[in-house]
Amino acid sequence: MGAKFYFYPMPVANHLVTIDLGEDLAEYYCEFEYTKETAQSMNGKIHQTTTLNREVITIVRDRMSGGEDLAHKLHALQNHLDRGFSVAFAADSAKAFCHPLSKNPVGGDNTVIAHGNPFRSMVGSISPSANDYFVIENQPPAMIQEVQKVSSLHASYTPATGGIINTVNLVNFTFPSICFMRHYRFHPVLKRHPADIGKSIVTNEHGLLWSLELRLTPDYENYFGFHPNQENDVPSGLLQDGLVVGEAEIFERPSVNLDNPPQLNEINANLDLNNNLPWNNWRNFGQ
Repeated sequence: MGAKFYFYPMPVANHLVTIDLGEDLAEYYCEFEYTKETAQSMNGKIHQTTTLNREVITIVRDRMSGGEDLAHKLHALQNHLDRGFSVAFAADSAKAFCHPLSKNPVGGDNTVIAHGNPFRSMVGSISPSANDYFVIENQPPAMIQEVQKVSSLHASYTPATGGIINTVNLVNFTFPSICFMRHYRFHPVLKRHPADIGKSIVTNEHGLLWSLELRLTPDYENYFGFHPNQENDVPSGLLQDGLVVGEAEIFERPSVNLDNPPQLNEINANLDLNNNLPWNNWRNFGQ
């Protein structure tokens, strides 16, 4: 199946909009941006501290078969993005699966254990299949990421409940904090790259041929706010560049997800906004 965007138009977010490109992409690639502070001690040892790292996803479809009708749908998406809100994207909408992992993977494992997919009400109940590639990742700034390949699913697996997913190869890294697994070309919570805001994502040739190009980057805090273990994630002694980084320095409580506010009738005197986790309260994703 072709590439699709999914978003809930803000500020009301009262319905899901799906934009189906109706075809594969001309270009799709991911790269990483890093901001690092580097110092060298008198004995010559180099110390590095990462202050920012994020994935940047580039999406290109030149001369779209959907023509001007599709261009106008993408105009609405650009307005939503330029105002600071989120979109999900699948390069292959038939593979739009994503699961929070109930157990942090350990190097040498040949399985991952998944919770149910919190985005299934948006993209559908999609299961991984044998030979699908998927990403395992935790949250920046100490983000670890690798790509694995599905061998098989345990008989008890369902998109709603999750389960055991067997891998072709052994897991490389030991992940010290909560993780997601997702199809390597599905991104559930993206925002526009700040350097591109205001620049048109659609161009045309003489008003006849319409082309799409945009860059997106994950909103990791909102993304990981959909992990049910977020509150219990206490990475004792997270090792990064030889430094032990404490919980308070990296892991903050997820803020209110402005893309998916609670319904008005959910707001009452007993609602503690400081503990208003998107996993429990947002109507637009999951159950």
